[in-house]
Amino acid sequence: MSQPNPLILIHQLCYSLPDGKPLFASLSLTLGTEKTGLVGRNGAGKSTLLKLMLGHLLPAAGSIQVTGTLGYCPQDPPEAANETIADLLGIRSKLEALTRITQGSTDENDFQLIADDWLIEERTCLQLKAFGLDYLPLSCPTAHLSGGEKTRLHLARVFLADSDMILLDEPTNNLDSTARQLLYDKIASWKKGLLVVSHDRTLLNFMNQIVELNPRGVTITGGNYDAYRTQKSLQQAALERELMDAKKLLQQTQNTIQASREKREQRQSYGRKLFRAGKTDKITAKSRKGRSERTQSRLVTQGDMLLKKAEQLHDKAQSKIEIVPEIHITLPRTAVPHGKTVLAMEQLSFSYASQQPALIDRFSLNVSGPARIALAGKNGSGKTTLVKLILGEYLPSQGSIYRGVEQIRYLDQKITLLDPALSLLENFLRLNPDAKATEAHHALAQFLFRNTAAHKLVAELSGGEKLRAELACVLLSSQPPQLLILDEPTNHLDLDSIASIESALSHYEGALIVISHDQAFLQNVGIEKTITAPFKGD
Repeated sequence: MSQPNPLILIHQLCYSLPDGKPLFASLSLTLGTEKTGLVGRNGAGKSTLLKLMLGHLLPAAGSIQVTGTLGYCPQDPPEAANETIADLLGIRSKLEALTRITQGSTDENDFQLIADDWLIEERTCLQLKAFGLDYLPLSCPTAHLSGGEKTRLHLARVFLADSDMILLDEPTNNLDSTARQLLYDKIASWKKGLLVVSHDRTLLNFMNQIVELNPRGVTITGGNYDAYRTQKSLQQAALERELMDAKKLLQQTQNTIQASREKREQRQSYGRKLFRAGKTDKITAKSRKGRSERTQSRLVTQGDMLLKKAEQLHDKAQSKIEIVPEIHITLPRTAVPHGKTVLAMEQLSFSYASQQPALIDRFSLNVSGPARIALAGKNGSGKTTLVKLILGEYLPSQGSIYRGVEQIRYLDQKITLLDPALSLLENFLRLNPDAKATEAHHALAQFLFRNTAAHKLVAELSGGEKLRAELACVLLSSQPPQLLILDEPTNHLDLDSIASIESALSHYEGALIVISHDQAFLQNVGIEKTITAPFKGD
C-alpha cells in the first residue's frame, strides 16, 4: 500500500534571526496527515518554523514544499477595527450573496461567490457550536468579545476553512477548562493534517507523534506526549550510560599510559644503576638506551593516539547529553504549621456596581496549614475577583475575611512584580532592601541565575525565566510569603520551564492557591482541593 504524499516537506532548511544568530541549520522534516505536536524550549524557533511553512518568512537556504492548503491560528491573532464575527470567519460576502440569491438575484457574481458552498451558514453554526459560541450572532462586533471568546472564534475560523493541514500556535493559552475540552474534542475527531505548538500536556496527548526542536535539529518520536517523555527518559538513560562508559575508558586509558610510563622509568632507572655499578659496559648501556628511547617514542605515540580517541569518545558522548538544570532549595521560612488558619472567608459576597446576581454570593472558605488549593471555572467566573478580595484590593459587600498570616504574595499572569528596565540583581535588592549583594547573588543562583546571568535585564528574559526570577525574589526573601497565590503560571512557558517551576514549588512549605487550567501542573504541584466557580454559598 503506497504512503500518501507529504503535506509539508522541509529539506536542509537554514534560517537566522534578524540579529544574525543562526536558528536552523540544515533542518529536514516531513509532515503528513498525522497529528503532530511541536515542542522545544522557548527560543528554539517553534513559532518561526510555522511562519516559514506559511511563507510569512523566507529561509536563507533550503526549501519548503507545501501540498494542499494550510490553515493557521497564531498565538495572538491580529484584530481589525469594526470587524464582525462574519468578517473574522471570512464568510460575510458568501452570506450576503446567499441572501441576495434567496431574494431572487440571478447575478452570476453571487453564484461565483457561493461556489457551491450552499450550506455555509449551517457549517458555520456547527463550528461555532463545537466551540461553545452558538449563542453569538454573526453580526456581533468582535470588539465586544472576551479574550477567551476571541481565541475560540479564531479556532472555529481555522477549522471552518477545512484546510488540508492546520497549524495551531499555543491554542489553549487563553482558554478555560471547558473551552479546552471543546478543543480537545475537535482535535480528536479531526481527520486531516495537524501541527500544534503547545506546552499543554493534555493536548499533546492527543497527538500521533511529537517533534522536538533542539540545538541538534529535530527529534521525532511516534506516539503521544506520554510516550515521548518515556522514550526521552530511556534515551537520556542510555546516553548517560554511554557517557559513563566513555569516562571509564578515558580513565582506564590514562591509567594504562601512566602505568606504562612508570614501568619504563623504573627500567631506565635500573639500567642506570647497573651502569654505575660497573655491571654493564658503555656500549651495551648505550645500545639499551637507544632501544629504550625508540620504544618510549613508539609507546608515547601510541598512548597519545589512544588517549585522543578516548577523549573524542568522551566528548562525543557528553555532547549528546541534554543538561536540564534542576532547582534544589530548602525553604523552611515559608513553613506554616498544620492546623494554623491561613485564610478564612465567611459568607463573602461581592458584585460590580449594580451587577445582579452577585458574582460572589455568601461564599465561605477555610485555608488551614500548608494547604494547596486550585480555583477553577470559566473565564470571567470570578476567580481573579476572589483573589483581589483575599489581597484586600476589593472590599466585600458583606461577609468577612480573616488573614492568619502576614506575608501574602500574588504573582499575576503578566509578571508585574519585576521592573523590566532593571536587572535581576537590581530587582532582588529592590524587593528585598535588607539583603546584601552577595545574598542576592546566592539567592538568584539557587534559582539557576548564576554569575553574569544575575545581571541580565528582566526585559531580555523569557516568560519562564521571569517567573523563576519572581519566585527567587519572593521565596528567598528574609520574610517570604506563607500564602502564595499564582494566576495561570504556566501560560506562555515551555515544558522545561514548567518543570523548573514545578520543582521550585515542590520545596515551598506554605499555603498555595493556584488559578490554572493546566491539569498536569496542578497534579504535579500537589493540589489537594479544587474549588470551582461560581463561588456561591449553600
